[in-house]
Amino acid sequence: MGAWGFLPFENDDALDWLDGLNGGGAEVVRAALTSPGEGYLEAPEGSVAIAAAEITSASQGSPGSDLPEDAEAWLSAHGEDLGPADVELALQAVARVAGEDSELAELWDDADEPEWRESLTELSERLQAALR
Repeated sequence: MGAWGFLPFENDDALDWLDGLNGGGAEVVRAALTSPGEGYLEAPEGSVAIAAAEITSASQGSPGSDLPEDAEAWLSAHGEDLGPADVELALQAVARVAGEDSELAELWDDADEPEWRESLTELSERLQAALR
């Protein structure tokens, strides 16, 4: 049975990415943050970008409420490798996932679940606070 919830790690795509994260360093997070790129953003890439943004926020001392133990272990080993430039990438990724050309945004808007957008706003606020 698949996982599907509004928090960053409540979906299979993010959890699968997290499994791969444990075998790499900060470059894995950066790749996920920059993958949204141009054009229409599919839901799996959006989910992974949000998970990477959450890891970035946690690396700056502002973790969300659903940070898995695997993520905490990765942060202990590699979190200091993420800095302000990564926070900027994370903010851009969150904005892209929440935007008009995003399947994930369409799915959540169609489901009429405001908690998803609220969770992105909260993540963005934590990322912005890390830049102050």
